[in-house]
Amino acid sequence: MKLILDEMMPEELAPLLTDHTVDDVIDLGWRHVVNGKLLTLCESAGFQVFITKDGNRPYQQNMRGRSIAIILLRPRAQSIPSLLSLAPWILA
Repeated sequence: MKLILDEMMPEELAPLLTDHTVDDVIDLGWRHVVNGKLLTLCESAGFQVFITKDGNRPYQQNMRGRSIAIILLRPRAQSIPSLLSLAPWILA
């Protein structure tokens, strides 16, 4: 599966998502691209899942007709270790 990390996600998460192709918004030069346009770019590039911790993102977008899914992470703390600890949940 082809996954993309939102710009606020730690790059250390990518290697933990084994058996998937993982890129991030920053490496693709899409930093600061606004919500709807960002999801359209992701879909056009073949991404199937967008991973974010932006709790507003799902409410900012009409997902009807979109081919990409959003995984919204809600870590106990906003630390890198807390986010990395969610990798098994993402894989599940």
